[in-house]
Amino acid sequence: MKTLLLLTALLPTQLFGQVINHFSHQDAKWNVAKTFIAATQEFPSFAATTTKVYGYQGDSTINGKTWSKMYSTNDSLFQNNLVFEGLTRVENDLILYKNTANPIDTLYNFDLAVGDSVFYELGVYPDWIYVEEIKTIQINGQDYRKFIFSEPNIIGFFQLNEQWIEGIGSIHGPLFPNTPGRFSGEIPDSLILTCSFVNNQEFYDHPSFSDCYVDITLGIENQEVINLNIYPNPVSSILTIESTQNLNNNIRIYDVNGKLLRTERANGDTMKIDVSSFEKGVYFLHFEVGMKKVVKKVLIGK
Repeated sequence: MKTLLLLTALLPTQLFGQVINHFSHQDAKWNVAKTFIAATQEFPSFAATTTKVYGYQGDSTINGKTWSKMYSTNDSLFQNNLVFEGLTRVENDLILYKNTANPIDTLYNFDLAVGDSVFYELGVYPDWIYVEEIKTIQINGQDYRKFIFSEPNIIGFFQLNEQWIEGIGSIHGPLFPNTPGRFSGEIPDSLILTCSFVNNQEFYDHPSFSDCYVDITLGIENQEVINLNIYPNPVSSILTIESTQNLNNNIRIYDVNGKLLRTERANGDTMKIDVSSFEKGVYFLHFEVGMKKVVKKVLIGK
């Protein structure tokens, strides 16, 4: 993705102020859910959803400048099967990107104004898209700019629906401007940023997803509906987990950086956990119900 405003990179730009720029933090995480048709003869209309987690692991020095190494994985804990995605670097309002095959490019320019444009390589249909509107949204009590772009000139029932959130990136994931894709308007087909995290805090939370990590695939463990209730959420003292099926094995509590903080032995279809000693923040419960692995987000407040 290249910006049309070449002079912007040469002029002094305003710093983010109170906005938390995720690309400046080594512990930043982005959860991106992909929904797609995964039909079988038995389930012809089934749509699967899987989640990929993006984050940083270490850095690299190029020509005396430090670049952060971005990886992705389907591991909700961001620990195993990490795939190198490239390098990013923050220069004021610009987020620069470099992978092994291509030269340095601009991934984001958060100093765009209405009417400015960026170039997206949409396969055989590359096109400019324009900033149609800039809204102000509140995240954790701070004002963030949301950049809403026009649709590219694509013939057919496809849409891009591109939006950026200042300091966080595209609503389709942090690297979407580098490898954008079109989405069908007729079938389940989407790539959506469900949550973003920095400093053990949740920043972006997509309203259509109750959980940050979604894994819906067509297997034996997914063919039964699980009635599960976790409350209260947010919680300050006692967290209750109730299910119509037995809670199997252990319930593990992790922070947003994938650190295991506590393991509780599950017993039966109801479990109560005292979380009063935990610091305020976002945590994830990992456990099994019946034959299904479950990951649930819990907000602990004081």
